[in-house]
Amino acid sequence: MKLKRPVIVFMLFGVGLGMVASDFAAAQMFRPPIPGRGRFIAPRVPGVVNRGLFVAPNNWPLKRAPRAVIVRPPRGGGRVRVAPRVFLPAIIFGGVVVSHRYERGYRHDDDRVRGYSRESLVWQDTESLYREDDWTEFTLDCNARGTKLWFEILEGRVQADWAEVVFENGEVQVVEFPERTLGPGLYELLDFRDGRRVDYVRMVAKATSREAQVTLWLER
Repeated sequence: MKLKRPVIVFMLFGVGLGMVASDFAAAQMFRPPIPGRGRFIAPRVPGVVNRGLFVAPNNWPLKRAPRAVIVRPPRGGGRVRVAPRVFLPAIIFGGVVVSHRYERGYRHDDDRVRGYSRESLVWQDTESLYREDDWTEFTLDCNARGTKLWFEILEGRVQADWAEVVFENGEVQVVEFPERTLGPGLYELLDFRDGRRVDYVRMVAKATSREAQVTLWLER
């Protein structure tokens, strides 16, 4: 049976449209949400998973047994500018939420906005986590000067192990997280009031919900 030419053209057009739509969906990059305008988590893109074994350096301030993690390389080429030179004494993440997240942003019990102001921010970056990946190591490139780092969970629930804040002179401040689940909210990660230039932040965390979204902010 012969198909008429218009039918063949229509079928080929449908196949091509499906391929374009698939490529377009895979190429979409995450766009951080604006308070009051809804939230979005980038879908997990199937692909090769780079799973490795994190082994703490000899001079690392935390005691950690080797742990299997999925390693996500830094964006923009997969390399960082500054190598860790000196590890400062570790500090413990307090885990106290500064403000709880609601649909239209952050409000405290006295109805005043707490935490950072968008006008004072000089840098932010976001990572999406997925429960099926388990522990994930990711690096967020900062290369900016500021006085305070904020840790924000925009969506889902997260369990973090540690974070490394690497400064431009090679000093590294390691922040140890209590292994407990954190929900959506804004948390103070590190305060350096005299002002320092942060090169990048490396972190190991996992989503305990199906998906989760973590954002780091640097305040001027």
